Amino acid sequence: MANAAPTGRTTRTVTAAAPKRPSGDGGAADHQATSVTSRALALLGTFDTEHSVQSLSSMARRAGLPVATAHRLAGELVSWGGLEKVNGEYRVGQRIWRLGLLAPAQQNIAEVAAPFMQDVLFVTHNVVNLFILDGEEVLLVERMSGTGAGQPFRRVGARLPLHASAAGKIMLAYGAKELFSAAAQRLEPHTSRTITSPSVLAAEIERVRTNSYATTEEEAGPDNYGLAVPVFLPNKQVVAALGIVTRGRPAPVGSVVPVLNIASRGIARRLGVEHLPQ
Repeated sequence: MANAAPTGRTTRTVTAAAPKRPSGDGGAADHQATSVTSRALALLGTFDTEHSVQSLSSMARRAGLPVATAHRLAGELVSWGGLEKVNGEYRVGQRIWRLGLLAPAQQNIAEVAAPFMQDVLFVTHNVVNLFILDGEEVLLVERMSGTGAGQPFRRVGARLPLHASAAGKIMLAYGAKELFSAAAQRLEPHTSRTITSPSVLAAEIERVRTNSYATTEEEAGPDNYGLAVPVFLPNKQVVAALGIVTRGRPAPVGSVVPVLNIASRGIARRLGVEHLPQ
């Protein structure tokens, strides 16, 4: 698969004079706010490639904070979306990821994935989609289509339900257990073929784990067939779902899944991943 050359960027640093701290009560209030902000940032700063998932005690120790203080700040960060709590441990939340994408020097996952998605389009001649988890839905962040691939089913920025999309099933299979519990309570029908039974969905997700890919057949819309594979981070956390969509009939799994898997591994390597689940 082809690798894309990194895009050069020119940045300019502007240094401004630090504002004077107000005197009196306002200054005391600002100092207190700064102290709380510094502690919250110290808590976030404990996360790195070797500590992508942490217990509360680990975060407190690495940040140099009392456990009670870390617990309170972590709760506020979870409510805001800066952290996610999964099975009693914490990881960086989706809101931090979205903010990171706004930084000019930050690699955008869509930009990283684009050349590999182009390769999938070239080989399969199908519309290629890249989804990330956004709350209890999947968000389409990049799409590739050519003149011979047909009309795209969704536009970039569209959201799809977890239970009715191939990308969503990937997130349910490899994401937090709480995600499945939430999805199982919102099994709204989008077509006559949408899964609306929690037990049927559970069996479907188990098949996804066994096969390492997910499919849909007219579950999110008529004449819409999806196929997706996961993109993993070093801690085996799924960061995205890469897939194709077809009309008229499902894509041939035997020939398309290997192409998607190669592209998925290429995206992961460009994101700094060295070891992927086999």
